[in-house]
Amino acid sequence: MVRLEGVSLRYREGPEVLHGIDLELEPGSFHFLLGPSGAGKSSLMRCIYMANKPTKGRVMLFGRDVQTLDRDEQALMRRRIGVVFQDFRLLPHLNAFENVALPLRLSGESSRALDSKVAELMRWVGLADCLEAYPATLSGGQQQRVAIARAVIGRPSLLVADEPTGNVDERLAMRLLFLFQELNRNGTTVFIATHNQALVQRFPYPFYRIDDGLLSQGRRSAASPAAAGAAGG
Repeated sequence: MVRLEGVSLRYREGPEVLHGIDLELEPGSFHFLLGPSGAGKSSLMRCIYMANKPTKGRVMLFGRDVQTLDRDEQALMRRRIGVVFQDFRLLPHLNAFENVALPLRLSGESSRALDSKVAELMRWVGLADCLEAYPATLSGGQQQRVAIARAVIGRPSLLVADEPTGNVDERLAMRLLFLFQELNRNGTTVFIATHNQALVQRFPYPFYRIDDGLLSQGRRSAASPAAAGAAGG
């Protein structure tokens, strides 16, 4: 599903922020990416969803080298990827319902099916009363939940989420992760960047760690009862 081979990245003339990253995500897998602020999590995510072109190395998605794709092929590939951006990127002239519905409209979903799916998902993320609200009137946590709903509404083949629980309380963070878990059970490959190690320990999935642009395989402590409960969640 995702393969990075020797990926390094620098912005303009600045120092390298990623150093020789090798990463492989199998179809249907679920991984976390841990690391402190400034470690390179967002830069790595941006390489995966094709927002950044690596300075060195190769990015493979769905078995294709992304550097060999033309613009139309990249656009089609992006439709298979759900992205939760750290800065949300909601369209300010669309209300919450319209923002969430956008991926389905682009794929040609009928209005009747679209209405039902969006309403159900907005209830799941706790925003059933905010369907007609515009982004500027929503809190940061509410905007984040709209962004998450938009990313998952089309059941993407790959979900890339950058700090998706950063602006919500622990109860809602767990609810959102259960949503990602259910999406994964239905076949979506999930890759979530977070700095919340305690939250990661509550789920039985493997994780990577990035520090100063260097990636390593994380080592999980002994499974806790919470992690076992999350697995059955």
